[in-house]
Amino acid sequence: MSAPPARGRARLAAVLAAGLFGPAHFAVAGGPPADQTQGPPSPAATPPSRPKIGLALSGGGARGIAHIGVLEVLEEQRIPVDVIAGTSMGSIIGGLYAAGIRPSDIEAEMLRLDWNDLFNDKPPRRDLYYRRKEDVTADLIDLEVGLKGGKLVLPRGLVSGQKISFVLEAMALPAAAIHDFDRLPIPFRAVATDIDRGQMVVLDHGDLAQALRASMSIPGVVAPIEIEGRLLVDGGLVRNLPVDVARAMGADVVIAVDVSTPLREAGSIRSLPEVTGQVTGMLTRQNVEEQLPHADIKITPALGSLTSNDYAEAGRILDLGEAAARAHLGELSRYALSPEEFAARLERLHAPTGGPPRIDAVRVEGVTRVDHRIIERRVRTRPGGPLDLDVLKADLARLYELGDFETIDYALVGSGDRTDLVLRASEKSWGPDYLRFGVNLRNDLEGNTDFTVVSRLTATRLDALGAEWRSDLQFGELRRLSSEFYQPLDFGGVWFVSPSIDYASNVTDVFDGDEKFAEYRTGILSGALAFGAQLGKYGEAKVGLARGRARARPSIGASDLPRFNIPIAAYAGRLVIDRLDNPSFPHQGRFGGLDIYLARRSLGSDVSYDRVSGSIGQVLSRRRNTVFMTLAGGTNLGSDIPFYDQFPLGGLFSLSGFKEGQLNGQVFGVARLGYYRRNRKLSGMIGRGIYAGGWLEAGNAWASSREASFSDLHYTSTLVLGMDSFFGPLYLAYGHADGGRDAFYLSMGRSIGGPRQYGFSHY
Repeated sequence: MSAPPARGRARLAAVLAAGLFGPAHFAVAGGPPADQTQGPPSPAATPPSRPKIGLALSGGGARGIAHIGVLEVLEEQRIPVDVIAGTSMGSIIGGLYAAGIRPSDIEAEMLRLDWNDLFNDKPPRRDLYYRRKEDVTADLIDLEVGLKGGKLVLPRGLVSGQKISFVLEAMALPAAAIHDFDRLPIPFRAVATDIDRGQMVVLDHGDLAQALRASMSIPGVVAPIEIEGRLLVDGGLVRNLPVDVARAMGADVVIAVDVSTPLREAGSIRSLPEVTGQVTGMLTRQNVEEQLPHADIKITPALGSLTSNDYAEAGRILDLGEAAARAHLGELSRYALSPEEFAARLERLHAPTGGPPRIDAVRVEGVTRVDHRIIERRVRTRPGGPLDLDVLKADLARLYELGDFETIDYALVGSGDRTDLVLRASEKSWGPDYLRFGVNLRNDLEGNTDFTVVSRLTATRLDALGAEWRSDLQFGELRRLSSEFYQPLDFGGVWFVSPSIDYASNVTDVFDGDEKFAEYRTGILSGALAFGAQLGKYGEAKVGLARGRARARPSIGASDLPRFNIPIAAYAGRLVIDRLDNPSFPHQGRFGGLDIYLARRSLGSDVSYDRVSGSIGQVLSRRRNTVFMTLAGGTNLGSDIPFYDQFPLGGLFSLSGFKEGQLNGQVFGVARLGYYRRNRKLSGMIGRGIYAGGWLEAGNAWASSREASFSDLHYTSTLVLGMDSFFGPLYLAYGHADGGRDAFYLSMGRSIGGPRQYGFSHY
């Protein structure tokens, strides 16, 4: 997330100071965090001359932003709030206000947040180390499943809540040192549900940000959070409008703000998500109706058809909350304070806190699988200086990018005269062995279909250095089994060795001009040993040896077509730079790839030859519009590449309009210029967007470099409608090539950008 706006940054970045400081240290430890300082008594003590006023704020997702408008009117009308109880979004808005944050600053944060991104916990792809980028780039569904004891274990939610947690920690930072919620500027309660027992849990102490996070953990969407041995989810299941909780806090007058979603009409329920939403709505609506009669003032914003996901309408929702509160000015005015009395109260409530505290120690809790030396190399926050939120945010991001943690957040722990920064890690309950699945579909709408099912099993943290064993299994026209052991050689993860074995069986079409005259079933068994280096967040370089055997037999064609049984052996090298933000529909970044394959008889190859290929590309965007440019080429360096390893071109992602593999040669070159526009943005849980666009290409494959000529280029154009979905990229496309060649494509699982489209690597 980006930094808070300027007018709110000072308040959102401030924390309560922690007195004198002791010696500093850095450690990885287990066990519960030490108790936090209690802070000063709440400044919102109620004089006996007036009733104590409580505020009960309901859950409602995006609809809950209306609570901010209500708070702004209460302050404008000088209505004091002595206690607050909230559920879900009501707990977030109410908890931040109880911590002393002004409604205007809460408003600025709510309007600034990218809510679609907030519910997408995947780290920015550009920032991942290349091995993790490979996982994102592979043709796999965006769902990671654990494998334990031979059983599949699913994550506890579509979203782990990593980004949500950091935002709440940053916004609640002024209260980071207060453990007892009665000692907040306004006493506060957050309502959650114990998912094991189905009971209401009223959170009145602990880490405020954790309490807010627990209260809004939508079951099945946002993973539950464990607090003091209880697994907690959204409080709306049991008490979506906590009037009785506010009353139990001593409120004489309860102002209830109900933003819960009304039930749908029967005729409007047409899909499984709508059925699920209706069932959840029935649970929350019932407990709201039980609570409303016990409130003294009932404010129900006229939110109409606005849903819990309409965060794009935040400004309008806030205005509707303000209008609803103004409709009750007659009831509210009897509780108004004098201008002088209320001004003094606001000064106490929103009093600026001290600056960021000095950190005396940094320690990590909850880590059992990752060696502490790996953790230390990724943490830049050092004891002995003031807390820097930007540095801390980067630290948490680097740790989360390891892929071992469901969430990793932080807490400031005061003990005596010192303040410790505790990084709290929650390791994936479904790890450390992960299974992912995917599908790859190619159809030319002429009866030729290739449907492939892919699975990948990755066993991680096999030793202190972080060794991994990754195996892929693929069924379809291309059948493949591959396995690689990846062994880092240092705790920084830079140097590595990776022995691997691979078997692939495929059907290859053989063309004479535009006519296919044969079809070969090929099988290649190979092994490789590579030594390489991770180039930080930029890419990877590796060199090594590859040996194996290739067999090919005709499955369609003349009976006298030859069969092949060919030994292969070569020196191989690969350099890849990948800074794309998205492998399917990138919006910014660049990439470059270089593959070198030097087959040698001295190693056991059938023939000696050289094969070098490479590509570069750049992606530029402005708002919803994206332009991309790609250059790719390959050469035999004057050698004679055997027919089975020549460069193939054709298909949707390489000279559309030609059949896949219709063009091949000893050298090739392709240039592409393309454009697409995002027509609709999707929720991070469904996908990223729907796109329309196309590209122009010029290129060819030649029998030798002497024959390569600009006068001999083929020109193609492609129109595409695409969707960047949870299941992978989907494309419906039309390609046209010179000579009157046309082709239609339906494809899922492959990508527009990057060197993968040319199938470069021999590893």
